[in-house]
Amino acid sequence: MAYGTNSSGGYSGTIVASPIRPADPLQTIATVFSNEVKGSLHTYQTTTERNALIVERRDWGMLCYVVADNKTYQLTYAYNSTTLTDNLNWKEFSGAGGSGGGEWLNSVLTVLIAEPSSPNDGDRYLAGRKPADTITGTNWSSQVAGFVAQWSATLGNWNYTTPLDGMSVRVDDEDNAIYRYEGDYPTGEWQKEKESQVRYLSATSSNGASYSAVSSPYFNAYDQETLYIVRFDTSNTGASASLSINGLAHKPLKKTDGDSLTNIITGELTTNYQYLVTYDGVNFELLNPSSGGSGTGLSNKYYIGNSETVTVPPYTQYWIYGDMEIDGTVNNYGQIVVANGSLAVDGGTFNNYGTYSNIYFAEINGLGEPNYVPRWQTSYMLTATSSIYDDGDQVTISAPTFSVLNDLVIPNGATNGYVLTSDSNGVATWQQGANKYTATQSFNANATYSITHNLNTSAIIFNFWDENTGDIIIPSVKKTSLNTIDVMTTATFSNGRVVIIS
Repeated sequence: MAYGTNSSGGYSGTIVASPIRPADPLQTIATVFSNEVKGSLHTYQTTTERNALIVERRDWGMLCYVVADNKTYQLTYAYNSTTLTDNLNWKEFSGAGGSGGGEWLNSVLTVLIAEPSSPNDGDRYLAGRKPADTITGTNWSSQVAGFVAQWSATLGNWNYTTPLDGMSVRVDDEDNAIYRYEGDYPTGEWQKEKESQVRYLSATSSNGASYSAVSSPYFNAYDQETLYIVRFDTSNTGASASLSINGLAHKPLKKTDGDSLTNIITGELTTNYQYLVTYDGVNFELLNPSSGGSGTGLSNKYYIGNSETVTVPPYTQYWIYGDMEIDGTVNNYGQIVVANGSLAVDGGTFNNYGTYSNIYFAEINGLGEPNYVPRWQTSYMLTATSSIYDDGDQVTISAPTFSVLNDLVIPNGATNGYVLTSDSNGVATWQQGANKYTATQSFNANATYSITHNLNTSAIIFNFWDENTGDIIIPSVKKTSLNTIDVMTTATFSNGRVVIIS
């Protein structure tokens, strides 16, 4: 057997002048066995057989198909080490090389900014969406947000994929959304793109109160960014109704006229109308077709993109249920109320203009109690757990104590000097109070004295006593007119007190 040498004098193999070929193209004899060549593509039944491959037939970049795994592996340089016989360098072949080939990446479980402490083999995550996200964790914290991380239990570490401009990925726990990378890593960011933000629903009900619908495509969580176009098959039989989509929890149906959110009334849902419905995180809101409202026409948005500008006019409230994210510009001349959420200004601009412009944060909890007047439980919590009940005819205060810090004014029927009097049912009215005349006078025995009291009544109560001794005196009293009486005593008094009450 003849051996050739390379330029350095080492043996390089048998030198042939022509390719090795069968005697006939149709001859059923293989010219070479793949498992006996150096590198290229090998096939073995098990991983154990693959790992037993001798070094003389190994080459960096070679492929090996394992029948038992139904997977193809690539012997990858420096995947675990630079040693050719290190079997930890076998990496599952995905069909693409580099940091990410093609427009689509394999799906990820969820979007995280905190490195999981106990991942399973093969778990994939989108680590943050934009450079401003703060990534935490022993390994992740050294990376700039926006990469894809996959855990390898064999290696005991993370494999990272850095995105290219235009790459897309699906997130397993977010229905109806695709994330697309805009820009060049690490300065770009993932933007969430909706597949369909409008859903057509047919809502059915057997009792005119609880309605159900199924969406296509299907989703498993209510989305505050989706518009539902709903046709109800039955008119509502009561002053309240609820809607469940895809078997999820029933949420109250409310109506909005652009200014406020109120209960629907009996029979208001008609079967010949397609309603525009949104979800605010607590209720389904119907745009009331029977009322034009006096709203400003603002379309309240949870995300303001980097090319968008939202202006809130003076004397206007702009309500957001949930988180508000600003990548563009918000010019606020009125009031912005963020309920059950937070404000994130991510590279955008938020401007407060004018004396009365501001942003407020509120938490709404426990509302929906019929006729109960909501109250602020704390400086940020709005609830319906008050003791004030208003049924439209009267207001009932059920608190054990009703305190008035300043004047209590009941103007109906009030007249100077009148007193507030209750009847047997507790109904209070203003009534004329008692008038009084009082004076002191000396009396001689058996002498008659005329007293002018000017009370203008014959119905009087007469009281008489000795101011010196305190003894009660019973004189002879005679009415002479509505304003005068005659008084006579059988004894002499130097200081008698006369009190007359009408």
